[in-house]
Amino acid sequence: MVDKLSKYCKYLLIGLMALNVIFVIIAIAGGEANVGTFMVYAYCMIELTLDAILFAFIFGIIVKPESLKSIGVILAIVAVLALISWLMSSATLSPEYLESMGVSKATERFVDFAMIFTYIVMGGTIASVLYSAVSKLINK
Repeated sequence: MVDKLSKYCKYLLIGLMALNVIFVIIAIAGGEANVGTFMVYAYCMIELTLDAILFAFIFGIIVKPESLKSIGVILAIVAVLALISWLMSSATLSPEYLESMGVSKATERFVDFAMIFTYIVMGGTIASVLYSAVSKLINK
């Protein structure tokens, strides 16, 4: 059952990636006229991604309850990265500029936090992919 489900999930994700490529090409070709439509599409894709993550989490706990320990470790790592990102974030823009943009200091700090967190996670992802590729080459 797990093998069939993973096979179907793989095909679903490949289809969604292909759909994303098509929509990005249409968005770039359409210019600013299609921005609102594609923002709605982006929100739908975020919702589908969150649903898939939640489903995989619950399914993994049901199929393999001992995986809760590794899930706890992963959540702790994410919490530490979020704390580091929050401590590194700052609100450095002038109050006049923020007022002219209609943004508060809290929003500026949250955006800074989100960008730092994204950069850290992206760097970790790139490092893990490179490590995996190099270790496969060495072990062959």
